[in-house]
Amino acid sequence: MSADLPRDVRVHADVDEQCSAAARFVVGELASALTRAPRASFALAGGSTPKRLFERLVAEHARALDWSRVHWFFGDERCVPFDSPDSNFRAAREALFAPLAIPRSSIHPMPAEAADHDAAARAHERELRDFFGADATFDVAMLGMGEDGHVASLFPGEPALAERERWVVHVETRAKPPPHRLTLTLPVFARSRAVFFLIGGASKRDALRRVLAPRDDVDRALPAARVTARERVVWFVDRAAHG
Repeated sequence: MSADLPRDVRVHADVDEQCSAAARFVVGELASALTRAPRASFALAGGSTPKRLFERLVAEHARALDWSRVHWFFGDERCVPFDSPDSNFRAAREALFAPLAIPRSSIHPMPAEAADHDAAARAHERELRDFFGADATFDVAMLGMGEDGHVASLFPGEPALAERERWVVHVETRAKPPPHRLTLTLPVFARSRAVFFLIGGASKRDALRRVLAPRDDVDRALPAARVTARERVVWFVDRAAHG
């Protein structure tokens, strides 16, 4: 985390309270963005806890915004068909895009079905650069964190973590199946206006402690510890993860 940004850790009693708070944060950030521009942008994470956040956005905030003005992206994607249970796009489509009637033109999935993963990463990077331009990226980006401290598909010690120029890369990892993935890189998150983490469960407690209170250079090198943003990084955690 950048030393220039104050630490903002928000601890909640349980996942339901955590996701409701995060949903309010998302709506506030997007509403603020829409007062300054005709469109806003949101990068999504995958996994079970983000799905619960999507459900909160639908149940509690369906009328809060003109959701058709929000453009939707992904922090990473498994290289699987879009109808696979492993697809982040499928989870978001079912829990969020369909219930909110998001137009297809506002959704920017990673081309995970392409046979050439490296070419797919470069194509998606061109799409991002054409959409955003050279400097800023998302109004708000969501991240989870693995038990090893990884974010998106940026795993500890793997080459993608050191990328400084590319915005999207293909990774082949042994850390977690499926092995082939497309992921945004740290420079893209650093160009985001706001980044928030959504972390729940006791299994994340050790990694969270290492990231928030690093003991050594190994802890400081964890992917989650290296995430920054232009304005704010917020951590929504439940009590089980925080300890």
